[in-house]
Amino acid sequence: MTNTNPKHILIADDDLELRTMLALILREEGYRVSHAVNGKEAIELHLRTPLDLVITELGLNGFESLVEMRRHHSPVKFITTSNTTRVPVELCHRMGEYLGAHCFMAKPFSSEQLLAEVQSALD
Repeated sequence: MTNTNPKHILIADDDLELRTMLALILREEGYRVSHAVNGKEAIELHLRTPLDLVITELGLNGFESLVEMRRHHSPVKFITTSNTTRVPVELCHRMGEYLGAHCFMAKPFSSEQLLAEVQSALD
């Protein structure tokens, strides 16, 4: 069955390989996927296009990007990610909670975890 109104997900991460892999996984599940290389691109896309979910790396100006998107009273939901060798896990969890993120996923994460969290966030 073809989804005539797929949920729109933005992937904001500076890692091209990761963005490509996540987009492939999500598109195979029927989601519409856009991507941004940095927080500035993510905000610009968010202001032009309705989004249902943003998956963003906290280290990629993610904190500032989420604050800016929230400033525009956006109902969009967020999943935050980070490479835990750069930012401590507990700090990432607290930052995500503060920003109202659905969850935090430490890199690397499995496709099963990604799909479960996306589905949970969009329900």
